[in-house]
Amino acid sequence: MNTELFIARRYLLSRHRKFLSFSTVIGIGGVFIGVAALLITLSMMNGFQNELRRRILGGTPHIIVRKYFNEPIREYQTLAAKLEDYRFIEAAAPFVYQKSVIKYKQQLDGVVIKGVDDKLEQNITEIGQKMIDGVFRLRGGCVIGVELAHSLGVNVGDSLVVALPFGDQLGLIPRAKRVVVNGIFDLGYYDYNATLIYMDLKDVQALFDMGESINGIAVKIGDIYRAPQYARRIESDLGYPYRAQDWIESNRSVFAALRIEKIITFIVLILIIIVAGFNIVGTLINMVKKKTKEIGIMRSFGFTARQIMKVFVYHGTIIGLIGTALGLGFAYFACVVLDRYQVSLPGDIYFIETLPVEMDLNDFLLTALAAILISFLATIYPARRATQLTAVEALRNE
Repeated sequence: MNTELFIARRYLLSRHRKFLSFSTVIGIGGVFIGVAALLITLSMMNGFQNELRRRILGGTPHIIVRKYFNEPIREYQTLAAKLEDYRFIEAAAPFVYQKSVIKYKQQLDGVVIKGVDDKLEQNITEIGQKMIDGVFRLRGGCVIGVELAHSLGVNVGDSLVVALPFGDQLGLIPRAKRVVVNGIFDLGYYDYNATLIYMDLKDVQALFDMGESINGIAVKIGDIYRAPQYARRIESDLGYPYRAQDWIESNRSVFAALRIEKIITFIVLILIIIVAGFNIVGTLINMVKKKTKEIGIMRSFGFTARQIMKVFVYHGTIIGLIGTALGLGFAYFACVVLDRYQVSLPGDIYFIETLPVEMDLNDFLLTALAAILISFLATIYPARRATQLTAVEALRNE
């Protein structure tokens, strides 16, 4: 065994050589707590982010193809035929988006109406699987979000009045249509649940006097993470005036905020590991003072300054490695337990009912690398101080 490594390992133990010394335990504990806290927090943030992504994708097409300035697409069958030529497209469906006003008894609310073909729409989003009451059937009716239903006091079977607020000219009576609520959905995303109404495509086209025009075509693909690449390809092939917007671009602000939050959390929690690094510095400086006589003896036996430095570098790095390993193991165990037993959260405060935990290998690797690097850097100053002692000075002071 390497002599310097052997001595460094002996310094981990107490005077009786049976247990780890108190200073060693404190150093290991600091790194352990920092690594474990950082990884558990990052895993919970991953869970929240991925759960939010799944809920957004439950009601958002992977790619939307439409014209610039939201101009209507009149002969959309030609566009749909072109999209069918792409192998990566699994399904496509036309849609109409319109803002409107609905009325139930004396209650009024502004909403976004999405006109779709109910059979085709279920191939694009998960709306059919998200019904909590009634069924996803649009012919002569509609389905609304759970938050909107609660605010209006609407139940399945009630009738709503959907109105176009303004006629073609000022003073004309606005067009309106009475529809029956066939179902109530919960997509798990407040904006959808509070503002979105699904109606039959033909009914919306007639209400807004659109003829056969649509606003765009929703597309579903197999690999959702290649959506930006596919969207750019579709946009390039179709050319102006068509544009393709992927789901990541549509929700850019949400995911950007989550990414920034994760980075800030990583920076804040890495400070715990840095504090543990300073603890290692203090431990080694104290050890250098206590081991002055032994350092003098090693120098008198011919140990070079480089070998003395290696002893203390190895000692501090071993503390960091043990603390990092224990932190990684505990974080993995804690995340498995949290994921298995599904810790409950107040559903009226958070948008989910259980604590989501999803571990990421990159987070574990990056945290382990940072912890070991900080532990190594923390050994340099105390180790250099140890090399400044000469054999004569060390033994004379003792």
